[in-house]
Amino acid sequence: MLKELVYLISYFFVYSFIGWLLESIYKTILQKKVVNSGFLLGPFCPIYGFGALIMYLSLRNLTNNIFVLFLFGLIVLSIFEYIVGVFLEVVFKTKYWDYSKNKFNIQGRVCLKNSIYWGILGIIFMKMIHPKVEKLVNVIPIIYLVIGIVVLMTIIFVDTIGTVIKLVNINKRLRKWSEITENIRSKIDAINLRNAIQFENIKNSRFEHNFKLMKRIGETKNRNELLGSLKEEQQRLQEKITRRIERLKKAFPTMQSDKLLKFLNNMKKS
Repeated sequence: MLKELVYLISYFFVYSFIGWLLESIYKTILQKKVVNSGFLLGPFCPIYGFGALIMYLSLRNLTNNIFVLFLFGLIVLSIFEYIVGVFLEVVFKTKYWDYSKNKFNIQGRVCLKNSIYWGILGIIFMKMIHPKVEKLVNVIPIIYLVIGIVVLMTIIFVDTIGTVIKLVNINKRLRKWSEITENIRSKIDAINLRNAIQFENIKNSRFEHNFKLMKRIGETKNRNELLGSLKEEQQRLQEKITRRIERLKKAFPTMQSDKLLKFLNNMKKS
């Protein structure tokens, strides 16, 4: 029982790495720039590891029937993809993939085309891929597998905590950036109102022809004095958030987030 558990966990890490590698290569070719795919920073996509384990455990007794392998692969992995999509949306308030433009999709989380791919993958996985992986893992002594599992679990745990912290921080930075932006807009409105009052009398005097120039000079000076530090802080936050968004967009090109969309729209206006 313990030996089988060690093997299962070993399969999880192997397929997490293979999934990360293949997806990163695919997206690198597609986007014509190096892409570190997936949710984590390290070379692992746990969704592929879990998916492979689910596929193996649910299909290992069906390897003699190609049609059943295809059907079960299609259904089981589509359900898994849907559940993972819902989980990420609920926890992180972000839709990391969206198949809404594909025909026969369910809420953009799964679609018929991908489900067919899952079915084909189920056949290839059980007939060609897993037998080789299983053979490779079985030749490694159990003690080395256990050591490797402990090391990799520690790495993924630290990576996951760090990634979650960064996602939490980006939400905090988005809120802070919005507060600063609103503060800047409020101060600009206040400056404009004060300048309008200050120059009201000048408009009615013999200096009327210089009014626009004086108003512009006064506004520029006041804004530079009162908004300088706020603008600097806004710019620093903006750069940090933008870098994180670029990283996420590379890994998840169809990612959707109301918060990020609002930030990008406000950034264009500010």
